[in-house]
Amino acid sequence: MKIKFNLAILILLLIAEIANSQPVIIQRVNLNGNNIRAIFQNTGIFNQNTAAQNQPGFEWPKFSGNYLVFSTGITIAAYVNDTMRMAAGSYRGEYGPGYIENLLPVSNSDFKIYNVYSYSTNADPDYVNWYKMVPFGAPYDDLNFNGQFDPMIDKPGVKNAAQTIFVVLNDANQSWHTTGEGFGGGTKPLYAQVSLTAWCYDSPGMEDIQLVKFNITNKSNFVWDSAFASIVCDPDIGDGNDDYIGCDTLTSSGFAYNADNNDPEYGLNPPAVGFTLLRGLRDFQTSPVKNLGMTSFVKFTNTGSAPPPCESDPNGEPVPAYNFMKGYKKDMSPWVNPLNNQPTKFVYTGNPETNAGWTQSKGSRQNCGGLNGNTINLDPPGDVRFVMSSGSTNLKIYPGQQQNIVIGEISKRGNSNLNSVTRVKMTAEFLRNYFELYIASNVNVNVNNISTIVPESFLVEQNYPNPFNPETKIRFSLPAAGKVSLKVYDLLGKEVSSIVDNNLNAGIFEYNYNGSALNSGVYFYKLEFTGNDGKYFSDMKKMMLVK
Repeated sequence: MKIKFNLAILILLLIAEIANSQPVIIQRVNLNGNNIRAIFQNTGIFNQNTAAQNQPGFEWPKFSGNYLVFSTGITIAAYVNDTMRMAAGSYRGEYGPGYIENLLPVSNSDFKIYNVYSYSTNADPDYVNWYKMVPFGAPYDDLNFNGQFDPMIDKPGVKNAAQTIFVVLNDANQSWHTTGEGFGGGTKPLYAQVSLTAWCYDSPGMEDIQLVKFNITNKSNFVWDSAFASIVCDPDIGDGNDDYIGCDTLTSSGFAYNADNNDPEYGLNPPAVGFTLLRGLRDFQTSPVKNLGMTSFVKFTNTGSAPPPCESDPNGEPVPAYNFMKGYKKDMSPWVNPLNNQPTKFVYTGNPETNAGWTQSKGSRQNCGGLNGNTINLDPPGDVRFVMSSGSTNLKIYPGQQQNIVIGEISKRGNSNLNSVTRVKMTAEFLRNYFELYIASNVNVNVNNISTIVPESFLVEQNYPNPFNPETKIRFSLPAAGKVSLKVYDLLGKEVSSIVDNNLNAGIFEYNYNGSALNSGVYFYKLEFTGNDGKYFSDMKKMMLVK
């Protein structure tokens, strides 16, 4: 028995070694269903063309040969037993296709990037095989309203989208973790499984917007402590050596723009690019559940541009990269607003067009090793990158728990380089309202399952707080799986928001409702449930919005 036992262990170790030594076969797909053409890759990065050396991958307008972003990615980091682990995504990506089972990456030819258009038909293999990804969160339009995906009946992709791409990724292969990733990199695996959905619309007002959802699952057997998720971006507005960046905390957005009004590639009045965080991480251990949102927006600069050492690329430096994610500099020095000498986790929060507040044109504090340092009155334009984060040193993500990150990518051109920023910010505000009212329910990002404990009965709780302005939380309990509809109505009975219109498993759910697009007044939210066995439940409650 001892020999057989040891042989079994050796076989398992051999299987694990083989699973952890397979290189990623790179796959790239263009998301180009509207005015933007962006490249998505199955290693956790997008907006970069790795098929050609050192080439950008976010083209606007598409087919113009001009680009706004060199590379972007999703980076997740947390402490595990007092050691920081990271699944990095910036320039190379530490992910590969497939899911995680028993701490091992599992993949086959089914785990590819799926790509469907609104006009796709049964002649398209991705359209036909979409059902294989539905268990992993691939969205679809439930045309027969039965709460399940029926091939050849229901329509693959985000409802009403011009194009949808979907891929399942994970970081469980140790060989994928390298110190040359670009932003940190090289730690032990975090065992993060990420279902990525990217989509776009070609309808009026949405032509210059792309949306990306990351459904993140802790597939390890340990707690992720002090967890953060970040969008790491290297924007290049045409020529990438003359850029500025900034952020807008009101819309949870970051943006990049040309430092002057003439770009070598775009010419006069160059465009700007923006990223808005539509969904951030949530702390399910608080009551009510806390939506963390955008917790920091900071920069780092190409080492070749000779920035202060604590603001340079953290390539191969996972802990300094993690410090950026927390809203600090590489050495944990704080960012300091030179206009008021106050520490901050949000850099360049001013308005470039009106010149109000702190912008790069007003300089920065070059402090490494503490608060004190040389203050310069004008930041030189350069190859600047940013880290937009959501997380907390108090946030714990437990094994099996899921989180959602959703971003919008926006490109706009105004009558000047600075007016382009204003147009990006206006579009970000529009997108946030539009997302809450019309999009969220179509991609399953609107509700969070805060407990997998099966409740004994149906319950729709009173929203909290009530009255509210502009956000409130709606929680409900389902003792069984079935089709769920949760909608908001005004006093006249007119539907103003569709929150949920999809199949949900049994559990306790919470939704953070944003009423910023509505007028003050009394509203009603109504939940309807239809089980697979025909069981029906309905309940309605009143809430008040006071602005």
